[in-house]
Amino acid sequence: MVTAVVTGGGGFVMANFLRLWLESGADHQAVALDASPLDAAAQRYFAPVADRLRFVQGDVTSPDAWAKLPADAAYVVHGAAVTPHAYTDAEGRRRDPERENPLRVLDVNIMGTVHALNWARGLAGLRRFVYVSTGSVYADAVAAQEERFFPLPEDGYIGPTALYDVSKYSSEMIALRFKQLYGLDLVVVRLSSVFGPMDRASSVRNVRNVANHVAHAAVAGRPIKCNSATAVGDYVYAPDVAEALRRLLLARRSELHHDVYNIAGGVTSTVRDLVSDAAKTASGFTMEIVDAAQAEVTTVPERGTGKWAAYDIARAARDFGWRPRPLASALRDYMTWIRTHETAK
Repeated sequence: MVTAVVTGGGGFVMANFLRLWLESGADHQAVALDASPLDAAAQRYFAPVADRLRFVQGDVTSPDAWAKLPADAAYVVHGAAVTPHAYTDAEGRRRDPERENPLRVLDVNIMGTVHALNWARGLAGLRRFVYVSTGSVYADAVAAQEERFFPLPEDGYIGPTALYDVSKYSSEMIALRFKQLYGLDLVVVRLSSVFGPMDRASSVRNVRNVANHVAHAAVAGRPIKCNSATAVGDYVYAPDVAEALRRLLLARRSELHHDVYNIAGGVTSTVRDLVSDAAKTASGFTMEIVDAAQAEVTTVPERGTGKWAAYDIARAARDFGWRPRPLASALRDYMTWIRTHETAK
């Protein structure tokens, strides 16, 4: 059996990877490390592959949690992180985890990564370590893209600002230094805005991107209220991210020519584009432009470059043959998932 250890495995993106990993090979097994117990949604999601999945509840900053993990792991995907975006809680209160507990953000995102790397360097049979980072490490604005637009490459244009961004880029640098010090087979992936199955609020993540809002509104059969139709983003489907991670784990070392790979849609999409693509599945689906105070989706239309626009995904295509499906196809698939497994919001 080939074992993958996945941190943050009970969450959103890592849950998609875990299930794909277990479904893609009869000899694949996995251990998921997560600070929270598996909720009902995760238990249902993992039910078809539960016989080859072991769940360990533990904090990535605690040496005791790492001591519970198998010493024969072949692969490690470190996705655990605190994503401290501001949100409104169930009581209608505005919450800002970055301001409320900055030490927790930095401790989990940086020291949790250090613990993961330190544990992994002791694995005699380690084949590959993947650190899951984010496009949030890129700059808010790139002047060169104003003059001649181009998808953002992995080299350059770094400009983290929020603690989440800073912690993720710091961890990238730490991971690459561990690679140099200990000869680890290690790569970094930077994700754009991910949407898809298992995207739900958790103790470490309370954020829904525009694609999520659009898909839910379309399934619910109501117009989506936005403050702008022109705000942009690069959206990628969670099952496609899972496939990229699977390919990356299994690629031969000689095929991987870079330390860092963007995993993204590779195109810039406006809110209007998302609504139009969703309407191909939900006929009659529309958007209403309203004041920000009345909008369910509030965007900043002035943001059109840097981390907000398209990421270059040519490296992933060249080195391990990965490309995401078209956005309209991804939205159709996600809307089918929502109808079958969720309650549209």
